[in-house]
Amino acid sequence: MKKQILLYNIKDKKRAIDIRRVLMPLKIRIKQVAAADFGQPIGYLADIDGFDACEDLSGDFSFDDEMMIMVGLTSFEIDQVIKGFHKKRIAGIPLKAVLTDENRKWDSRKLYENLREEDSKMHS
Repeated sequence: MKKQILLYNIKDKKRAIDIRRVLMPLKIRIKQVAAADFGQPIGYLADIDGFDACEDLSGDFSFDDEMMIMVGLTSFEIDQVIKGFHKKRIAGIPLKAVLTDENRKWDSRKLYENLREEDSKMHS
């Protein structure tokens, strides 16, 4: 599995460049997920064998919140990403996940809704 980070809704160009500057020295591939692909299985977006593009994207869904999915990273590498954000004074991405055997089957909508629910529980 390729070490990569899937990024959603990083619209500010300077912010995108700053994030890239943190991830490139760590040799982590960056993939910006387009809103048109939010209905695809996350496993497909992460280029995992056995996942194909979904032809029927009925019920299109989009969201504006930034989201990050870490794919194939070790605990140490995840720590390095977080430390890199702090060191470069980049505001964190509140909705973040590590790719798992379960969530790789989901589409971005399901993961987004799951992360929003977890986030609201933590802040209530």
